[in-house]
Amino acid sequence: MPPVTRLQPAPGIRSRFKQVIPIAFGAAAALAALSLSPGSALAYVVTVGGVQYDVTTFTGSYNDNKSKFALPANGGVMPWWGNGTLASQFATQVGSFFGYPNGPLGFDCTTFCGPIFGYAGDLGGFPNNFGTGSIRLPSGTVVQQPVQPQTASFTWAQLAPPPALTPGPLPLFGAAAAFGFSRKLRKRIQESSQPLGAGRPRA
Repeated sequence: MPPVTRLQPAPGIRSRFKQVIPIAFGAAAALAALSLSPGSALAYVVTVGGVQYDVTTFTGSYNDNKSKFALPANGGVMPWWGNGTLASQFATQVGSFFGYPNGPLGFDCTTFCGPIFGYAGDLGGFPNNFGTGSIRLPSGTVVQQPVQPQTASFTWAQLAPPPALTPGPLPLFGAAAAFGFSRKLRKRIQESSQPLGAGRPRA
């Protein structure tokens, strides 16, 4: 019986296969990273009252962000709103995770201070007075003091925004496309490696 001659795969197919797959899956991974919510990387998980919360920060004035200063049930992003004791508990849990982005605010906060856990507004006392904020100082203590005016920009604490859901399917689509392409290319390589007459019907 004459020796069986095997066909060699087309030049470069195997090397192309090895190069294309990492690139395809790398692109899918990049899309997955882009689909993450920007705020989620900066969120800090705390447990208050047996409930977990993702806390993050935003910078701006009260007047420019009025909708945020309310309970989540009322469209706000501050579960501690209206409750100074709860605001202090959140401030204690967060600690120094976000550093001390606020400059001296007067009264007890005479140095750089942490994010403000605002919980009340329009309490009076000063022109355009915002009310009272719960602030963690570099010394580790939590103080409650007036923060004003309403037009001034500070760094506030808030719940982290929910992750973006719309771009989510894109990485899955990219991975599925890469997987399908890899199967087709692998099949071509296997077919080209079969011996002559392997797939032909016998006489």
